[in-house]
Amino acid sequence: PLAGFGQSAFADAKLAIAADGDQTGSEIARLAGIAPFFHLYDVEGTLIEVLPNPHLEMEYGIGPACATTLADMGVTVLVARKIPGPKMYDVLAFRKVRMVRRTGTVQGVVDELKE
Repeated sequence: PLAGFGQSAFADAKLAIAADGDQTGSEIARLAGIAPFFHLYDVEGTLIEVLPNPHLEMEYGIGPACATTLADMGVTVLVARKIPGPKMYDVLAFRKVRMVRRTGTVQGVVDELKE
């Protein structure tokens, strides 16, 4: 199983993997708020959707807007290379979205899910 997840939070998890591209070989994005794409998966590693970041045109408040959108979509775990900034973090924490740090590619996280 994917280390960094409590098993209790894992049963009904829906993951958003912040990524630099729309393919599974894409690198995990350094910063979730300005990631060009979010790959949404269930706990079995089945792709639900690849979502282009709808907030990239905003002048400010991108992180909190992304956090709200992902939480509204039922995301329970956000994967990125770094922990989000304080404003995005606050929204994620309030909405009970767990944050997990990973490097590498989207496929690497999917492979962990399928173990």
